[in-house]
Amino acid sequence: MVEKRKTTTKGGNDAKSNKKNKIEQDNSIMALGMDDYDDEISDQDIEGAVSYNDKYYNGESNDNSESEDDDEELDYIDGNNSDDEEEKLDDSEAAMGRPTILPEKSEIEAKKFVNLKIKNVPVSQQSAAPTSDEIQNLKETQFLFNSNLFRLQINELFKEIKIDYSKLSSLESALHQIKTAIEKIPEQDVDITEDNISAVKLFDFNGGEGLSVHYSRPSSIDVVGSFMSRSVIKSNPNVDMTIEIPLSSLSSKDANDFKYFTKRNLYLLKVANELKKHPRFSDLSFKNFNDDSNKQIIVIKPKEDPKTGSKTKFQIRIIPTIPKELFNIYTKFNPNISCIFLESEKDNIKIQTFKENDSIYENNESKKVEDDSKTKKKRSFDEIKRSPFYNNSILEDILLNDHMQLINEKCENAPVLVDTMLLVKLWLDLKKIPTVNSFHLSMLLIHLYNNGRINKSMSSYQAFRMLMVFISKEISSKSVIFMKLSQDAISSGSIKQNQYFEEFEKLYPVALVDDTGLLNVWSSVSSWGLRQLILESRLVLENLDSGNGFEEIFMTKFHFYTEYDLVLKIILGKEELSQFEVPLNDYYQKESYLENRIYQLLRKSLTKRVTKVTIFKHDNDEYTCWKDEMPENVDRTLTVGIKVNTENWLSVIDLGPPADHVNSAKFREFWGAKSQVRRFKDGSILDAVTWSPKNGSRHLVIEEIVKYILNLHLKIPVTRVSTIVSELDSLIIGEKVQDQTLNVIAAKEKLIHVIGQLGLPLGIEAFSPISPALRYTDVLTSFDENYLENEPIQILLHFQTSQQWTKDVDSINALKTAFLLKMARELENTIFRPRLTEKYLDLQVDGFVFRLISYYPKEMEFMREQWKVEGLPELESLQRNSIHHTFIQSLHTTYSSYGPTTRIALRWIHSHLFSDFIDQQSVELLVGSLYKGIERDDGSMDSTNVPKTPLMGFLRFLFLLYTYNFEEQPLIIDFNNSIKESTIQEIKNMFALQKQSNNPPIIYFATDKDRNNQWFRHTTIRDQDQWSKIKLLAQKSIELIEDNFTNQTFNWLSIFEPSLFDFDAIFNLNEQLIPNHSKEILNIINNKKFNLLSYLNTNSNGTNNNNNNISNTSTSKKPVFKNIIKKSDNNNNNNNNNDSNQLNNGNNNNLIYKDFKPGFNPVVELINQLKDKFSEYCIFQYDLVGGNKITLKWKSQAFLPVPFKPSKSKYVTPISKDSNLVIPNIFEILNEIQMLGGKLIKSFKLNQNSNNLLKEWSL
Repeated sequence: MVEKRKTTTKGGNDAKSNKKNKIEQDNSIMALGMDDYDDEISDQDIEGAVSYNDKYYNGESNDNSESEDDDEELDYIDGNNSDDEEEKLDDSEAAMGRPTILPEKSEIEAKKFVNLKIKNVPVSQQSAAPTSDEIQNLKETQFLFNSNLFRLQINELFKEIKIDYSKLSSLESALHQIKTAIEKIPEQDVDITEDNISAVKLFDFNGGEGLSVHYSRPSSIDVVGSFMSRSVIKSNPNVDMTIEIPLSSLSSKDANDFKYFTKRNLYLLKVANELKKHPRFSDLSFKNFNDDSNKQIIVIKPKEDPKTGSKTKFQIRIIPTIPKELFNIYTKFNPNISCIFLESEKDNIKIQTFKENDSIYENNESKKVEDDSKTKKKRSFDEIKRSPFYNNSILEDILLNDHMQLINEKCENAPVLVDTMLLVKLWLDLKKIPTVNSFHLSMLLIHLYNNGRINKSMSSYQAFRMLMVFISKEISSKSVIFMKLSQDAISSGSIKQNQYFEEFEKLYPVALVDDTGLLNVWSSVSSWGLRQLILESRLVLENLDSGNGFEEIFMTKFHFYTEYDLVLKIILGKEELSQFEVPLNDYYQKESYLENRIYQLLRKSLTKRVTKVTIFKHDNDEYTCWKDEMPENVDRTLTVGIKVNTENWLSVIDLGPPADHVNSAKFREFWGAKSQVRRFKDGSILDAVTWSPKNGSRHLVIEEIVKYILNLHLKIPVTRVSTIVSELDSLIIGEKVQDQTLNVIAAKEKLIHVIGQLGLPLGIEAFSPISPALRYTDVLTSFDENYLENEPIQILLHFQTSQQWTKDVDSINALKTAFLLKMARELENTIFRPRLTEKYLDLQVDGFVFRLISYYPKEMEFMREQWKVEGLPELESLQRNSIHHTFIQSLHTTYSSYGPTTRIALRWIHSHLFSDFIDQQSVELLVGSLYKGIERDDGSMDSTNVPKTPLMGFLRFLFLLYTYNFEEQPLIIDFNNSIKESTIQEIKNMFALQKQSNNPPIIYFATDKDRNNQWFRHTTIRDQDQWSKIKLLAQKSIELIEDNFTNQTFNWLSIFEPSLFDFDAIFNLNEQLIPNHSKEILNIINNKKFNLLSYLNTNSNGTNNNNNNISNTSTSKKPVFKNIIKKSDNNNNNNNNNDSNQLNNGNNNNLIYKDFKPGFNPVVELINQLKDKFSEYCIFQYDLVGGNKITLKWKSQAFLPVPFKPSKSKYVTPISKDSNLVIPNIFEILNEIQMLGGKLIKSFKLNQNSNNLLKEWSL
């Protein structure tokens, strides 16, 4: 089953969370495990190596064989996977609402109410019986639509997208004026001296000779396409006008050697130059026809009508065509005929088909036998001189009017086709499927209508669904589809139905052959575009069958970060484009030819690392539309989306065939100097390629491969290739922000070992961590040998259960405290420096501070039995945090990108000063909802849709924040894929009840263990205004990225810079008094350098007197905080001079601070005091991760004048001398804040809103 947006979560099992540290490090994306990397290959690298696949080197690879496993993805459509063609059709009809023969429940249930009578009700209030129209409407809804809701949604959608053709007088006048202006152009010769000649493509093979055309009045000028069939949508208002080049301007010889294309474009240029002279059509530009750079069309944006002053939003596209009678298309343009006779291309008969399966084949059945002993072999495809793409391109211009007329005739006969085309166009406009346009699917609709798959009695829902079924089934299994031959084709006697099947199958990834049997209407559809179309159609069917997929199908736009795991940016500069030459033995557009070459190289080089490669284009007005010069040699950015294979994409080895294999030479030729023969430990001798990505960052290995292979084969400089995958690495990789989880785990294991040797009287069953520092999601924990900036890492000590335990709660508490006291005494005068309180014990281990909390699981049970509630919420919180920790840790173990994604999300939350408004657990759950795997039939998990890279995971997090309807839907996080449908309904019912309460939750988190949203309801976000700001910032961040992600100069870290404009006052803090200030977001963005010793050698007045000599630690320096007393380890060592045990050997360089509380943060302490005093007047915000500012926002309701009260006389001032009304005194509050902050507050600044308040009240 293919699903890109609707998935379920598999969090992994507990066993996974107990993997060894080494394995966790190697499997983690950001741990990378490549320190001191060299060419030596480890056993682990060999296990994860990308294996050799013979198909890429022996020519047997099928271009349609993607790693998406298409066969399995078909199962869900039929339900029972039946092979019966008739059953397939019946299934689709049933899903569309086929009438049932079962008795209606309403008839049976009606008998229960047979004796009930209607009470006396006034006639005016009685319900009228349904009218015949209403009954008919209900029947249509039952039979023609999936549901009444879906029909209503479709009807409302049509109101939004349909054009009112009665209000287009301005457009109609423009069309008439264009037709008149073209008809008035005088007959003349047009050559290369024509103005604006560089705006169109010309083919010059004879030194400038023959580059001219005799211009005559078009033989016909017609408005065609969507406008005539009334299927234009508001989001893409275009009108197509065709001008038929007359026979007098062309000759039958023009079909050869690109002469037609030169004359076509010169003819079009003359029309454009004349139309430009008309004031209303001066906004005229050129555009490639269907992205074909060899054929241009005119695009006009009409200005105001000079008579009425009205202006239309429509664009008018002028497309040249040629008369059908000019050529005998069946003998001149069939796929086996060549129209190219250039001297330089005489011997070049090899056709680049962009299909990888071009091997020579035999077909004895199609050849007659000359004698009994010998049979003739059919010539290889490569042995026939032909120009099929060239022929197809000319046929497009010949048959364009016929195709448009065919669509109009069918739409007049079956209006349902018009509505279906509207839905298709909207769908394509939203999904941005590359190389597929609405004309392609309109012609497919006509084919289905001609074959009876769609009929005029169907609804638009049924026709649209049938189109999706056909694409997902028929097109995915058949590469060539023939429309029925027209009567003209049959009567010509030159062609038979399906005559050129083998040619079309060989030439194109997919072919929809029109009613002439010669033209592939889908010739421009690429392999990646076809695959994306099939995947999207399957998703449509999945959503339609779900019953509520309207929004996903017709309202959800394509976003690159929801579809792909990383994005390649390939910049094709002027030099690269000018040097790249395409063959001239057929019709190759430079852009599409280069795209196909790049696609083939990526598929072959990345092999099992990726499951999907898609080239998608960006709208670039400079390139897609131009006025003066055709932009052939401008920089182009080619954007490639890649979905990676979780198992292989981080591998640093590509294995090849054995050294003596028949394809080893091809392997070495493809990989060049990178390929080396290596002997492996199992004795095998193989060709292999090894990679060493920058800084050992394995998530950059794909970028290294792509840079190398494109430079080797296409000479694209490595500086022109980059990946969107590491733009936010500076937030999670680096000395300041390094993830300390593996170091903390090592320190924890050391602590457990030491405690195990103490011989304690009571056994410890488990050491259960509850801090983020031990689950890969922490942004605060720092390694600090001086233990000044350490955030305590909490661990629960689970005591062993025993019958000797008392049930008295007070006795249990005393026993727990005594146990901690015993442990502290055992570790006294050691490097662990125990610090004991009544509830916990702090120990220093290898640069980290661990906070041990004694915990007895049955204590809560005893407290409930004895009705003792004091301390119960705290114990429940510890238990819940322990369970939550286990799930989060297993989630990261299963999906290694989860931890880094959460850390980036937390940095974004903190950097925008929301540290006090949303807690760590809430962010972890929000990110966790993105990691939903799909359970396969065999019980394994399909993680295709799960973010594989932290960057894309973070973008999906932002997308979730501003698009998910938290007000109307619970957020279900299914860690273990254990929540069933019935449970989901229970959760929704509970959510509905809580919504009706006086204090409804802003976010309703539902997990398997917490279905009622009770665990973190009181700690998660509670301020609706702040939540709205978070969602708005997420939206703006996403929009900024979508607009600029291909821009080379765009700074991704800019979305983390806080905006201070909306705040009323800004307090700048003394940076030398802020713990972890080196991690502050602006310091990371600006790459500011720090050294901790400079803080330690700072006076209490905040100045550094070390004269930049950081190695000199003067003992005369006073501590930063007055309540901290510093003393050296030498005093303690006097008692332990002869003790060699490491527990009693302290580090002489460590600074020991008496009465210093680990985790002490003066900024947090100040914030708590400010909130206690001034929460009724203002809101304070700050960045917990080293932020150097506190912001203040006045509450508007606080400045409403109120009567003076003695009990609230502080911090107020009268609004006037004689008034009894008072408002807050801004200056008094600000002065009090500065007094409380002391030396921590360096300065403050009032913003505009505060100044406005002062002016308003004359303060």
